[in-house]
Amino acid sequence: MPSGPAEMRGLWVVRTGLLTPDEVDRVVDDAARAGFNALFVQVRGRGDAFYTSRIVGRSELLASQPATFDPLARLLTRARSRGLQVHAWINVLLCAHFGLPLPAGHVARLHPDWLMVPRAAASAALTGSASELPALLERYRQESDAEGLYLSPSAPGAVAHLEQVVSELVRSYRVDGLHLDFIRYPGPEYDWSRVALQGFRGRRGGDLLGGPAAEPERWASYRRGVLDMLALRLSELARRSRPGILVSAAVVPDLAQALHHKFQAWPSWMARGIVDAVCPMAYTQDTRLFRDQVGDARALLGRGATIWAGIGAWRLSLDGVIEKIQAAREAGASGVVLFSHESFTTADMERLRRESFTAAPLVSAGAAASGPRRDRR
Repeated sequence: MPSGPAEMRGLWVVRTGLLTPDEVDRVVDDAARAGFNALFVQVRGRGDAFYTSRIVGRSELLASQPATFDPLARLLTRARSRGLQVHAWINVLLCAHFGLPLPAGHVARLHPDWLMVPRAAASAALTGSASELPALLERYRQESDAEGLYLSPSAPGAVAHLEQVVSELVRSYRVDGLHLDFIRYPGPEYDWSRVALQGFRGRRGGDLLGGPAAEPERWASYRRGVLDMLALRLSELARRSRPGILVSAAVVPDLAQALHHKFQAWPSWMARGIVDAVCPMAYTQDTRLFRDQVGDARALLGRGATIWAGIGAWRLSLDGVIEKIQAAREAGASGVVLFSHESFTTADMERLRRESFTAAPLVSAGAAASGPRRDRR
């Protein structure tokens, strides 16, 4: 398994903190001041790029900046000088906001047939044209748990596109890790897209729309299976493209919710070595519940698994953040990742160092990772 810090002290950096060179520099300097040892940098937010790409369009949030400004490249250079790891954080399946026009060349505009569909829109999606699908999904947004448009892991074209994204990204940039987020379904009412229904029927035969209702358990298993395969393909590609890279995933902490509502079988991802680390997004304000969620993950995965407790700092006072960091340690976490950098002032950063990150980590965050583990139990 690739090595990392003895205790992960990570900070999620959302793309809105990477809009100018000065903002990039400030993020790195503040994180170093606070004693963090890793930055999880959102370089793919909504199917766009905060890095130089020939595959993905440059984010429209960077429209006011010269084309020579590469947020990821600048952050990597500065982070290396401050001894910080950099993990490229990508939103895998979530690819667009609701309510905003799709930019020219956006994957959902070019390939609307790759999008997930909620059950309520299934009949209309099957009878309408693919070009009308984004507008159709917009009409059903209030009836779903989706944050926007999602690519379907059942669509071979979408999977191939995501493989291209990962390969280009990790070959072009010397990142320490690849961090997979939104590698889950929006909710149990997704994915009734044509490609998913056809994939399921291909395994069982019978009626296209009637299959999920006739065999709900097999339908759930099918959706988990295609998501498992996507995670496997992306992680294996990342490791081939950059040997020694650490692959992690942000996951739903409640196991029943993860398995049956998001179809995200993250315990098996760890057991099979698909990912090297999981980050349960334990965003509750209740410290006892937080400790239980992290402790449950530790008990489920065993002592040797790498578990980084995700802390929802935006929902907490600084006292609450500090309390959660200590609770994560008590629950046996391998470290923490805080969401997100926008939640902290300079004074907050200085207090985090004094009260939570005083002692230096036992392993340098900037050290090169060892060769990846190939455990496929």
